[in-house]
Amino acid sequence: MTSKGWFLKMSPSNENANRKTNLTARQKAIIEILTKFTATNPVTISTISEKLKLSSRTILREMPQIERWLSENEFKFIRKPGVGLVLDESLENQKKILKLLDVEVIQKVYSKEQRRKFLLGELLASKEPRKSFYFTSKFKISDGTLSNDLDILGKWLSTYQIKIIRKQGLGIYLEGTEENYRQAIANVVYDFMEEKEILSLLSGYQAAEDTPKIEIYSHNKLLHFLDEKIVKVVEQLLSETEQKLKIKYTDSAYIGLVVHISLAIKRIQNLEKIEMEQQKLQKLLLTPECSVAEEIAQGLSEQLDIEIPVDEIGFITMHLLSAKIWFSDDDTMLFDKKSNVKELVKNMIVIVEQILGVSLKENEELYEDLVQHILPAISRLSMNVYIKNAQLQIIKENYKDIFDATEKACELLKEFTSVKEIPETEIAFIAMHFGAAVEKLRSKQKQFCIAVVCPTGMGTSRMLAANLAKEFHNLEICCILSALHIDTQKLAEEGIDFIVSTVELDVNYTYAYVSPILTEQDKLLLTDIMKKVQKTKEKKPATVKFTNTAKYTTKQDIIYITNIGIEIIQLLNNLRFLVIQRIANTWDILPLAGRMFTKEKEMTDMVVMALKSREMKSETYISNLEIMLFHCKTDVVKHCRFGYIGLREPFCRKDGTGWVKGAVVMLTPEYETEICLEVMSTISGALVESEELITYLHSINQQAFVITLEQYLGQYYQKCFDTLHQPKKIL
Repeated sequence: MTSKGWFLKMSPSNENANRKTNLTARQKAIIEILTKFTATNPVTISTISEKLKLSSRTILREMPQIERWLSENEFKFIRKPGVGLVLDESLENQKKILKLLDVEVIQKVYSKEQRRKFLLGELLASKEPRKSFYFTSKFKISDGTLSNDLDILGKWLSTYQIKIIRKQGLGIYLEGTEENYRQAIANVVYDFMEEKEILSLLSGYQAAEDTPKIEIYSHNKLLHFLDEKIVKVVEQLLSETEQKLKIKYTDSAYIGLVVHISLAIKRIQNLEKIEMEQQKLQKLLLTPECSVAEEIAQGLSEQLDIEIPVDEIGFITMHLLSAKIWFSDDDTMLFDKKSNVKELVKNMIVIVEQILGVSLKENEELYEDLVQHILPAISRLSMNVYIKNAQLQIIKENYKDIFDATEKACELLKEFTSVKEIPETEIAFIAMHFGAAVEKLRSKQKQFCIAVVCPTGMGTSRMLAANLAKEFHNLEICCILSALHIDTQKLAEEGIDFIVSTVELDVNYTYAYVSPILTEQDKLLLTDIMKKVQKTKEKKPATVKFTNTAKYTTKQDIIYITNIGIEIIQLLNNLRFLVIQRIANTWDILPLAGRMFTKEKEMTDMVVMALKSREMKSETYISNLEIMLFHCKTDVVKHCRFGYIGLREPFCRKDGTGWVKGAVVMLTPEYETEICLEVMSTISGALVESEELITYLHSINQQAFVITLEQYLGQYYQKCFDTLHQPKKIL
């Protein structure tokens, strides 16, 4: 393209003559992605759809308009059937395309759902009536469409006792109490952004440079309701309450607290103060949580220079109660005594088991879990506090019978709390407890004995084992092996039905190749293998005998348990934590990992080489945990070693499949590592099973992580000791 041609494109006098096609934000985002690919590296429709979280059909619908715009501006666009799409332009011209996009007048095109969310946000944020014309011109819709949107939003707002008022000559506005406004606004925030996005925003993480601008738009809408400075102050004060109350918040509970309290402060600053019913307020002021709320209020007053009235303290107390996930035996409760809650749970279990035709009365685990869940749920329901459940649709679709039965049982909960209805999100949470119990019961007759395999037998294999245990109650993990030490004859003799591996294997044995964190495709594969294995399994199960030869402790047992203790102490005494500001990519972390446990260059190079070799066999990125799980065997160490490299600025992976917030580094000696592998496997499993450990790593809370890890390893040591006195099982 000539420089003259470029001047004509940029010249304002020729702008309309040269640019006839206007782009939408979505089309602009697609072109931005196209500029990052070359003729030798085309991009597919599926890649674009994944990056923009849109369907492939939607992307295909946008392509004719994009091609027209590129053609009008004299850029070469090529479709390569079966290969992908590419802008056949030099790097210089690709930069010119991006500059041209910056001056392009972008048409705002909203989907029906987006339009209604933004319309709701406008209504909640506005202090005075808005004319119909304001909305019809902003969203480019007819009066009829606006009226239909308002009818639908009116139904949603009615659940918060808020009305949409439409007065001719005055405009459109909302009418409701301040408490109702806050609850509605909080849920609008949840609707604008996914829970994961809210977590990222609250943690101050910035979008990657290559994130399409269309994805950043929703973040700006949050700023109508939340202030970053307020959020940071609230986060700091909340972290102190965990120690004072001796409790732990789940991510969802923590997010809810931060959002609700931050909203309250913003409303106070805007002179929108809450008034709480005095009888309700007096009950709240008698709770232990109130003293913590008063400390939070004092901290907010000092750091933000505002006055927090007593009604607001009651409001904060209410949310501390609703988010609490652990109760001590002597807790003061706003509602009926704990014994009444236990009776309620028993009756709910009876209803569910009658509807589903299963026996759940003797399931102590289900009973205890439900009691612990319903205690804070009663607080939430009675205080009109709603929580989000990302699994709602999945539960309703995949476990409809269990959800429907739970919904019937929740009629008792509705009577108990005297609320008008139990939200589906709460029903789904309770259904998850029933679902786990029912699935476990249904699968008892179809147990499969499996071996779990990874390249080293210590890292991803233990993580996979923990996930298999969560997802499939009918899988018994009989052994964990290294891919280098698979004896198929021995597996057959020990009754192993099939292998589940994190790497591809060259063995004459039924196996499934899956990710350490199971995907939906992995689950389907495993289900299919189980069906096939079930058909070929012998009808007569293997005979299981028990012998009492392990009733006393032998010298070998003492050596074994002593060596485990030595490895645990060695690991805890040599933990390493490293925090860095930023890093470019995964491979740049490895040199840092190599230097964690040795400063000698030769030794460092050996560790880096071993870690790279392991990474090349199969990548150790754990998407659900947003960490790398670097691990290997090496002569450099003589005992187990564990370290963590935390990133203050997480980076997005090059393939766009997720964020990396840090890297776990686990090293074991090259030889005589059976006990070492057991210890490291225990830690890998704990990272999956314990939300606390990952939270402490991501927040780089070294002290809390060490304390929690000590507890896990202590429990593991005790379990090993107890196992020595158990009858041994012989196949």
